[in-house]
Amino acid sequence: MARLYAQLFTLVFAVVGLGGLALGDAGHTGGGNLGGLTLHLTWARDILDIAVAAALALVGFTFRVPRQPAAILVLLVGALLTVLAVSGFIVGDDTLASKGFAGLHFPAAINVLDLLSGVLGLFSGVVTLADQPDAA
Repeated sequence: MARLYAQLFTLVFAVVGLGGLALGDAGHTGGGNLGGLTLHLTWARDILDIAVAAALALVGFTFRVPRQPAAILVLLVGALLTVLAVSGFIVGDDTLASKGFAGLHFPAAINVLDLLSGVLGLFSGVVTLADQPDAA
């Protein structure tokens, strides 16, 4: 299950990261909005999304990665995204993108994406680890 999660969310985070770069508005103050959807993307967020996509691509599309390390990497990515989502809901965001820390801004759309993908990552990592055959 961790490999399937990694394959699906490689695509999601590659689109979000490369899409953020393609919007061309990203900077330290947050830009990169998509129409009426406020994203407040920054270079740091774009790089983070591309790094998550690269880590998940390693697990999802490289068949030499055993199940246990793949599940652990998916768990770590899920934990990172969940922590980002929770901190994003705590810090919040405003229309001027004056809130945020570590070069990241936390609009609701990004928080929801992080929360859903993080919880699914945690779930699929745990299920994959629990599905390991017992060593006799």
